[in-house]
Amino acid sequence: MVETIRDYREEILKFKCELGNERVALFRGQSNCGWEIKSSLERHGIEVIACEKYYRIIDRYKPLINPLIENRYERKSTSRGYPFDFKEYDQGSWELPEMEYLAYLRHHGFPTPLVDFSNSCFIALFFACEDFNQGDKKDGKTFLYSPPQFTIGGNNVPGLRKIGRYVEAGKRHFAQQSQYLIPTEYDSEWKFITFRKVFESKSNEHVLREITISKDVKAKLMKELSEMNINRYTMYLNEDALIKSLADEWALENALLGKT
Repeated sequence: MVETIRDYREEILKFKCELGNERVALFRGQSNCGWEIKSSLERHGIEVIACEKYYRIIDRYKPLINPLIENRYERKSTSRGYPFDFKEYDQGSWELPEMEYLAYLRHHGFPTPLVDFSNSCFIALFFACEDFNQGDKKDGKTFLYSPPQFTIGGNNVPGLRKIGRYVEAGKRHFAQQSQYLIPTEYDSEWKFITFRKVFESKSNEHVLREITISKDVKAKLMKELSEMNINRYTMYLNEDALIKSLADEWALENALLGKT
């Protein structure tokens, strides 16, 4: 269990040494170590959905969203359906459409199949500790992920799509150094599935490690992260986050003085 930034750095270094210099490492933080990794679509109660059905659903909301935003999203669906052949294995295995729109929906709270990770282990640590001032806080956890060096595809082989940082998805996407993993499977057509199913299948050697963060040191770690300019405002970049970051600053002063 990690209790200091130094401990955390050492655990990250061990993981990177285990992977080797050429392997990609991504990080995710969760404030409750009892939670498994789930997309917001899973948390919405949808564990499996055909990609075509999902895209038709989100496409119909564009006319309601567009009047409120600068970058408008073009309607794609016609009377013949959504213009992407999700029943074609090769087309769907290469890329999925409208990643910018999915990332936009994800960051604004709509259920999507995207699972947030970050290039930064310290940003992941922030999300593992951000409940430091709650009376019922739990031990947190960061997840360390690396994709397979060689990937097996085909029918009924669950996999993770990695959507890199070069997606036009707003300031928050850039600030959090976001990357996204999307669990999918092909079974006569492409479907969104659970994150858990990918690791249960063992078809590919996805690497996932966990680091537990003691609830008793979350305030101390948040203070150190704040000194690195990682705080609620720099992560969310809006007015609400600015005020909450000031409240965090006050709460951290009290917590570290033993007054909370």
